[in-house]
Amino acid sequence: MPAASDHPEFWQDIYAAESRPGWDMDGPTPLVPELLAAARAAGVEPGPAVAVPGCGFGHDAAALADLGFQVTGLDFAASALAGARARYGDRVRWCQEDWFAPGGAAFDVIFDHTCFVAMDPARRPEYVAACARRLRPGGLWLGAFFHRVTGAGGPPHPIAMDELRTLAETAFRIHHLDHARTSHPRRAGREFLMVARVLPGASATR
Repeated sequence: MPAASDHPEFWQDIYAAESRPGWDMDGPTPLVPELLAAARAAGVEPGPAVAVPGCGFGHDAAALADLGFQVTGLDFAASALAGARARYGDRVRWCQEDWFAPGGAAFDVIFDHTCFVAMDPARRPEYVAACARRLRPGGLWLGAFFHRVTGAGGPPHPIAMDELRTLAETAFRIHHLDHARTSHPRRAGREFLMVARVLPGASATR
């Protein structure tokens, strides 16, 4: 029986079996500049230290590093990180880590390109809490999410905007929540974006 998608073995097996998993777009999402612009238009400036959970082969992490951010790409799967290092070298700090585990470094920004929707929906409140815990005071969660997927069963698991709003507002103030305009053609019409700032008292204290 395959491991559940919130366990490292699930992703490790996929990356070990496929040189390019089906979700990999062989480059960064076009949503990188759109999310950054949405944050700035909402009056919140992304800080320098960025975490990319579920970074896979590191395309988005490297794109953010090229824009001048100090980026840490995190993933469950060692083979994903090996692929990221092979593609992008040391311009990003690569780290094998369970996002749900206590502790870990704190960041100014979380750039979440469908990592949330890849996890078991039952763990979504825990995921939101983990994001809040890993942000410094005033830190931002920049996210891209599916409101509709093409397959059944997941991952990824879609989520409605209103459902995400309710979850996120337990620990964040939402500044932007709207349909994506610049999705990759394979994902056009199925993604929405969120810019949210962690609430005082919910963020990391270190």
